[in-house]
Amino acid sequence: MFNTEIYPTTAVYILLFLLFIGIATIQLFTDHKKKKGKGYYLKYIAVMCSGVLYNLVEGMLPDHKFGINIIAQNILAWTIGVLTAYYYLMYIKNEYDLILFKKKISFETIGIFLLIMLIILFILPYTITQSLEHSRIIFLGFFLAILSLILLGIFRQQYEKFMKHDSTVFKLHEINGFLAFMGLVSLPTSILLFGDNQLIEQTGFSFGFFIITLDFFLYPKRKVIKYKKLFDELSTRESEILTILLKNPLLKYSEISQKLNISEKALSSHLSNIYKKTGLRNKKEIEKLSSSSRELLITQYEN
Repeated sequence: MFNTEIYPTTAVYILLFLLFIGIATIQLFTDHKKKKGKGYYLKYIAVMCSGVLYNLVEGMLPDHKFGINIIAQNILAWTIGVLTAYYYLMYIKNEYDLILFKKKISFETIGIFLLIMLIILFILPYTITQSLEHSRIIFLGFFLAILSLILLGIFRQQYEKFMKHDSTVFKLHEINGFLAFMGLVSLPTSILLFGDNQLIEQTGFSFGFFIITLDFFLYPKRKVIKYKKLFDELSTRESEILTILLKNPLLKYSEISQKLNISEKALSSHLSNIYKKTGLRNKKEIEKLSSSSRELLITQYEN
């Protein structure tokens, strides 16, 4: 396809990735209310771009028509694949609050270790023996053993968090955390079992990206539920003040105190408690909530 070795299924995955990137980009730049979640949207776009790069490179290389040494093409493809897997791992670790090791290890340390192992277990053996099959068995077998051990811990973590949640949305979030990690585990597993089967390899790893995308679309709802849970801790007066701010976040504090017939000093004390209990820093944080989020919270209060 396209005069390359890209399978039709891989091309479909790439188009889907680009579609999701486009949707996220439009949401990021058209809704200024999402400033608080700007970092989340940028990280999602970045990880999806890495997925596009992975599918393109793994689908196109190696290709004899490129006129480049096949060994060099394979090393380039595998290096990009490893870097993509590393970034994907770091993303899901943060997004789902996964604990990978008993001792805290920095991202930099993990990245350096991964590159060293790539050189020692894959690039050197492949360059010396020129056997891609033997080299990938050594490299992938090593990391599959590590990922399999981590997988048991991830399952336990996500199950415990799943049982603590009352919200279906957050329960789904914890399930997705495990499935996203499974998407990573499928990468070395599929290559070891099926070799260069682009359909199986790309489908398994792309599945993890689609799980991430499901959580991306549920992100606004998770954010509202999170705030609602925090707001439940407010007193009646604090809830009343917050409701007024949700309805009209541009109101001045003097106007709110007059509306409630309380002093500005009393209002300041209530606001301090509200910000402390909800995690909001100031009135501007409330302004940054989308209008739909504010309306949902108001409805929940008034009911």
